Amino acid sequence: MRAETEAVHGWESRLETLTSAWRTLAEHERAHDAEAVTRWVNRLEQMRAGQRELVRAGHWRGGPRTLLAALDQQYRELAMTAGLAWLLRTDGHHGLGPTVLGGLLGHLGIAGSGLEVGVRVVLEGQRDETRADLVVYGGDWTIVVEAKTFAVEQDRQLDRLHAHWRNEPAPCFVFLTRGPQLQTTAEDSRGQWRALTWAQVADIARAAATSMPGAAPGVHDYIATLEAYHRV
Repeated sequence: MRAETEAVHGWESRLETLTSAWRTLAEHERAHDAEAVTRWVNRLEQMRAGQRELVRAGHWRGGPRTLLAALDQQYRELAMTAGLAWLLRTDGHHGLGPTVLGGLLGHLGIAGSGLEVGVRVVLEGQRDETRADLVVYGGDWTIVVEAKTFAVEQDRQLDRLHAHWRNEPAPCFVFLTRGPQLQTTAEDSRGQWRALTWAQVADIARAAATSMPGAAPGVHDYIATLEAYHRV
């Protein structure tokens, strides 16, 4: 019995020693954690101060990246095509003269400068029940553009466009999309459509804006919108 009592007392003593050691360790950990939290709070406040300074300097940005995006127009086919039509006008207030049209002609391999007599840029050209998003009529050439962002082709759309504009002077049919896209409605007109991407339009427009100082602010916003939302 005496040996058993001594064994119990010895166990209690060891438990007390271990408990004290764990208590000391826990207090040390709590102190360490409190110190770490203080460092985190201080660091977070430094980061907030840095962020406020960046906002004040105009270097911290969020939300839509361009005015067109803020107006929710960056993916609207009509709005983006209208922007392209604006740039293609040789007498437009964009201030680029014929450089964008000349760049597009060069990209498509069409001999012309955009300065030919009678050049016209037409949005939503209508023939019977078929509407072309954009048509550029030159003296001896014609560009017919079907533009897409996310919409799919309508019933026989490319074939209908080709049938209605194929008798124009040297027609060039252009399928303008966000990236390489299969032409599903060009059956009778297979092989007659040239592929063009919005990113390539941005490149053409940027080259024009770089070569012509004094471009209107809308030119740069349009280009920035294409580069931000249509490079895939």
